[in-house]
Amino acid sequence: MEIELVDTEARLRELAVGWYGCDWVAVDTEFMRFETYYPQLCLVQVHSTFGTAGIDTLCIENLDTLRTLFESDSILKIMHACRQDLEALRQRAGFAFQAVFDTQIAAAFCGYGDSVGYAGLVRDLCGVELEKDQTLTDWSRRPLTAKQLEYAKNDVVHLNGLRTALEGRIDESGKGRWFREECLDASAMADLVVEPEDAWRRFSHMDFPDGARGVARELVLWRERTAQRLNRPRQWVLSNRALMELCVRWPKNAAQLARVRSLGKREVRISGKAILSIFSKSRPPSGNGSRASAERPDREFRQSVKAAMGILGEVAEHRGISQGLLASRKDVESVIRGETDSKVLKGWRYEVIGKALRDRFC
Repeated sequence: MEIELVDTEARLRELAVGWYGCDWVAVDTEFMRFETYYPQLCLVQVHSTFGTAGIDTLCIENLDTLRTLFESDSILKIMHACRQDLEALRQRAGFAFQAVFDTQIAAAFCGYGDSVGYAGLVRDLCGVELEKDQTLTDWSRRPLTAKQLEYAKNDVVHLNGLRTALEGRIDESGKGRWFREECLDASAMADLVVEPEDAWRRFSHMDFPDGARGVARELVLWRERTAQRLNRPRQWVLSNRALMELCVRWPKNAAQLARVRSLGKREVRISGKAILSIFSKSRPPSGNGSRASAERPDREFRQSVKAAMGILGEVAEHRGISQGLLASRKDVESVIRGETDSKVLKGWRYEVIGKALRDRFC
């Protein structure tokens, strides 16, 4: 079975007519993100009972023909680790997404690791060994090579087989409702624009010096907004190492900023004024720069987290669900702190583990 490379809107519309009548299609994307904040969509692979197509999104400007496919709730879209694929599609064409079946999420509900790879699942459930030699290939170069097209084809042709195997296990175990809810959440997330505050939530667990959390937050928000505006990786704007060193040194002028070893001369030249402005508006820390005792988890908290993680492991094993899918240590800590917006206290997770943790530790 070969993959058809589709590089005109006319041919895309012809193929879409057939896809609109399918019960399911398997979908994958290839994109580049090494030098950009947002993904550059290069190829969309669609596999169905009609065959396999690779849609060249660098040749086809208008992808609106695919909107009906992705936004239909009657056509199941089978994907693996869909989050980044949906983000790339949303960023490029503004699609919303309905009826997504994520085989990585399905595998996690069947006891596989929460980030199990596609090739491993295909080997385990389909008995096929896939070549992964094109993982780091440049998908923006044209023409695409025969090896690239073979790799792109293999990324979708086994998805329905995985779906069939995993769906049966999920239904037999009675976890179908939980799985569908998780897929709905995963596909809905892809509709959201990444907010700078999301970046801070991912970074806020870091071990900051005494009194520096406020300025660290402002640096993270500034970095995220700048990366989005310039469409450059956030680490190119300001590395994590530089951010942490800035919080320790607390520069007050250009001379002090220049002595921050993890900041290059180019970064100082381009972003120095913005960085100094953030520090000038923040209250300097007092003391010797060590971590504040108020920020250190106390002994009772650490013991509660340890006990809660034990309960989490037992529940995950009993339910046959990946522990990482159920909750992370960070999620558990947020519950014990009494935070109400933890994902563990919402949806199917509340039913499985959240209520038990809240009742015992809150």
